[in-house]
Amino acid sequence: MGWIVGKKEQEIIKKVLEHLDVMSTELSELRKLIEKYLNHEFDEIEALAEKVRYYEHQADIARREAETMMYSGAFLPNFRGDLLGIIEAADKIGNKGEYVADILELERPVIPDLLNSKFLKLYDICVEAYEALKICIQDLFEDLEKIEQHVLLVEQKEHEADGVERCLIKQIYRLDISNGHKLQLKELVRSIADIADRTEDCSDRVEIVSLKRRV
Repeated sequence: MGWIVGKKEQEIIKKVLEHLDVMSTELSELRKLIEKYLNHEFDEIEALAEKVRYYEHQADIARREAETMMYSGAFLPNFRGDLLGIIEAADKIGNKGEYVADILELERPVIPDLLNSKFLKLYDICVEAYEALKICIQDLFEDLEKIEQHVLLVEQKEHEADGVERCLIKQIYRLDISNGHKLQLKELVRSIADIADRTEDCSDRVEIVSLKRRV
């Protein structure tokens, strides 16, 4: 796999990529949950929220396995620390996805239908950012020269998410609803947008590590 030649290192990389794939599945299940919620199909919400939690837990297992393997001595110490930081930063994305599922299942905020399309647009942009991050991390092991273009894509998607987030919050505060209701919807919007924010934080780490590798 690119510049990685050791068998133990390749096994760790497979586990890292497995961690990222499981989080993709988690985010896919969360997309279903959000769509069902916006369509008022509440009978499926608990089951879908449980699926989100299940995949978040599976991602945690893959992350811990990768970390345990690294502590056994794979990779040079400086790169080992950098990779651990990337894995932990990526894991925060899945944690935020689980938090969004919890808001929908436990708090059951009332979302006016006129906001539905923007909620879905915001979430889909966040997922696009995450999928670009996955490629960034793969490039770290396979082709350092390609990382920059995918880092820029993550930044672009995070910027798009910021724009939709501001638009949604502006719409929310123009609605004729209680201040408490506005705050609840604002928290949901910001929690979804945090998925893109955490994705960009992780891609920044990947970019720094790639620059260190090329020096």
